Order: sequence, then C-alpha cells, then structure tokens
Amino acid sequence: MIAENNENPKGPPVATPRPCKVCHVAATTEGATWMLEQLRELRARFGYEVTAIVGMGDGKLLRRLEAAEIAYHQFDFSFNPSNQLSLLRQVWMLAKFLRQQRYDVVQTHLFNSMVICRLAAWLADVPVSLTMIAGPYHLEAHTPYWIDISTWWMQTGLIASCEYTRQIYQKAGVPQSRLHLAYYGPDESRFNPHETPAASIRKDFGWPENTPLIGMIAYFYPVQSPSSWTPPKLQGRANKRQQDLVAATPLLLKEFPQARVILVGSGWGAAGEELAAKVQKQIQELGLDEHVKLLGYRSDVTEILKSLDVSVQASISENLGGTIEALLMACPTVATRTGGLVDSVLHDRTGVIVEPCDPPALAEGILTLLRAPARAKDLGIAGRQWMLERFTLQRTVTDLHAIYAASHGERRGYAILTSLWRMLITPFIFTYLAFRLNRDIRPRPKFAVKPTGDWLRNIRTKLAGMSPPRLCGRLVRCGHFCLLTFYGNIRALLAGTAALKKWDILFARIRGRKPPL
Repeated sequence: MIAENNENPKGPPVATPRPCKVCHVAATTEGATWMLEQLRELRARFGYEVTAIVGMGDGKLLRRLEAAEIAYHQFDFSFNPSNQLSLLRQVWMLAKFLRQQRYDVVQTHLFNSMVICRLAAWLADVPVSLTMIAGPYHLEAHTPYWIDISTWWMQTGLIASCEYTRQIYQKAGVPQSRLHLAYYGPDESRFNPHETPAASIRKDFGWPENTPLIGMIAYFYPVQSPSSWTPPKLQGRANKRQQDLVAATPLLLKEFPQARVILVGSGWGAAGEELAAKVQKQIQELGLDEHVKLLGYRSDVTEILKSLDVSVQASISENLGGTIEALLMACPTVATRTGGLVDSVLHDRTGVIVEPCDPPALAEGILTLLRAPARAKDLGIAGRQWMLERFTLQRTVTDLHAIYAASHGERRGYAILTSLWRMLITPFIFTYLAFRLNRDIRPRPKFAVKPTGDWLRNIRTKLAGMSPPRLCGRLVRCGHFCLLTFYGNIRALLAGTAALKKWDILFARIRGRKPPL
C-alpha cells in the first residue's frame, strides 16, 4: 500500500501513499457517458487511479475511454437465468481478476454488472464494493428485485440515484448507514443557455418564429413483454410514452392551433424502430402530419432544448430521464410523477408534474406553461439554478469522493482467509439463488385450489387428491427432470475443458448406460 520516494538524498526515504485505485463496472460498450465522466473527474480532482470494466464487443464507449486515456478491461456480463453454473463460473473468473488488480474501490452500474460483480467483489474481499443504482426499473419488477434485495448485504454500500430508489431500499430493510444518495449529474459545462444558439427547427419546417414548440427528446424504447423481469406497470407498454404526447396534441391545438410538436430520438433496436413506425401511423390517423414531426437521431440536443417552449418527459418508470439536461438549459419542463423525475422537476417550482399515462393531464400541464410564458421562463430559470446546486457532474463526483472516504476506513481487504470462508458458503448462496430463479422461470404447477395466503393447505389439498401410484410417478418424473437439469448445467460449466468427457462418462455410468466414445 506504500510506495517509496527516494528523491531526498539527505535523509531516509519518505513513504508516500499510492493513489487510491478505483474501478467502475458497467455491462455495456455503448452510452454510459456518465461513467466515463465520473472516472475522468475523480482522477482530475482527487487524484484517483481509475479503471473501467465494460462489456464484450466493440462500441463508442471504448473509443471515448481511449480518448480520455482511461484504462479499461472487457468482461462477458451476459446473464442466462436458466444456467446458474455458467453464472458461477463468471463470478469466479471476475473474482480472480479483482484479486489480481487489487482495486481499493469497485463501483458497479447497471443490473447485469451489479449482480455478477457484487458476488465477485464479495468473494475477492474487495475493500470497498459499491453499486450506484442507475434507475428503479429492476426494483419495480419481481425477479430482479428479490435478487438485489437478497444480495445487497455483500456490498459496503448502495448509492441510490433518486429519492424514490432510496425509499425502496429503506422499506426493504437496508440500514441508513449503508445507503447513500448521489445523482447521475451530467457535465454542466456542456449546457449553457447563454452561449448556446437555438436550433433552426422552425426555419427548417417553414414555421413562424413565434410558433409554440413542444418537444420530447428520448429513445423509442420497445413495448415490454409480460414477465417477472418487467415491472407490472410496464407490461404491454413502452416506457417513454411518445404516444401519450401525440394523443395530447389535439387538446393543445384547440387552444394553440399554431403549436407544433417534435419527437427527437431513434428507435432502440429493431423493436424500438417498430414502435417509432407505430407512432408515425398514430400521427397520420389523427391527422397531425403538419403538427407533429419525428426528427430521429440528432446530435444538436442542447440547441434543440434552447429552441423549445416546453420540454416533455412522460415516462412510466424513470430515474431522471432528460429532465436535468432540459433544466440546465433553462427550458420549461413537464414531467410525469414517477421515479426520480419528482426530484428534479419540483411541481410549480422548477416545472410541472402530471400523472403518467394520462394524455389529458399531460396536455393540461403543457397548456399551463404555454398560457403563461413569463411564468414558464421563471420556472426554467429556477430549474437551472436547482440543477446547478444539486444535479451536476461536479456535485456527483464530490459526493462519490465523500462516500469512498467514509467507506474505506482502515480496511485493507483481499484477506485470503476471508476469501476462503466465503468460498465455503458460496455454494449455499448459489443454491438458494438457483432455486428461486428456477421457480421464477419454470412454469408453475396449476393447483385445483388456487394458492392463497395458506399455501401449505393448497399443496395438501392437491396431494390428497392423488393416488399413491400417481404421486410416485410425479416424484420420479420430478427427480428425473432435476437430475437432467443438473447434468446439463455441469456440462455448460465444463464446456471447452478436458473434464467434459470424464463428466459424460461418469453420468452415463450413474444412469446405467454405455459411456460415450
């Protein structure tokens, strides 16, 4: 932990502490600008030695890390819930890497990297292991919620990025001493309304300069399928709700017939592009072709925000969405009452809050600002001041530095005995996680009497109606299924190794069959 400085020839060597090694982990190679900016500023302001661990493949994030001269490593964070042994192998490989690198602080972002790195950092005995929660999405869905709540204790602390997320963890029993709050603040130097020219949207479409302009800047995320991995309120719905703004437009035009709406953003993958096409069809069916325009991807976001009279974020599940950027540009903002949007958009103080999935309420919120442009401007200015006080990159990095300092203490970490005893109990932890995951992903049995609070009584009722031969047959089939599942998972774990053939031979002998050649 100590490096020697031999530059003083007149006296004994002076011991100086080496820079604290901080590693951020995110299972992606695209986006994640916030991670890069946090690492860059932690190094520049506090002298940390910074590293990133990102996902596999190529992406723009890798080029930006290289340009910022931030070292990075790539790791496979793909998460297959039906192959828990493969997950165990990933955890083991990452734990070995963390022990080799001897990071002082490991901070994860995004759910997949959180799950794998949380277990790996605990097994490696990393001195400070933290997760910064990018958004409340996984906490609102059944399966990722219990995975997080079942394993949070492995980490030094959790960093919620909005009050809503912090309240969820508090209700789940996470102690206040291990729960922190730090927002994903963007680099405020990129958002200066006094030096940014307005985009030429009105001129490009031939609209008068005084045309009321409402805009939403967001990806077209696809419709979410029903699943225990999806929040119930999002099942069968798209999150950003561009269609709600389109549905609200006729109500706006009744009072402001010259108003225009722009939707900025591309589709997130093929399914997202399909949703964008459906929104375009919705526009045509409502006869709004001249009033609502889809602009697709644009790189001049700050200029567009400068040109808007009202910025809209109408999400169902959200952290802060695009509200910070809009308010940093002093743009009057309407947002839905969900997640962290209520942290940045304070109703009637820095913007207007409305209920989600309610086009009439959304229209009324927008009209409130269009009717009183002077008041809307004051709200935008107040919003920018609020962002500069609490929601900037500089504030985020200051908060992270304080959390690191408070969490580290005198703990050195990477104790071999600690790792050994944790290795002994890891199989029991994985057995529990595997059991619950299998229960979530396998089709549940249909009971003659639907399960209620007295689940044991329902099971007894079902078993009582079975004859002994039928019950024995069910048990045999269940045992056979579990045995084959175990065999398949072990094969996946041993794939590509010399031990795979030995395992096949052993299993064949157990089943009384001829071993494979």
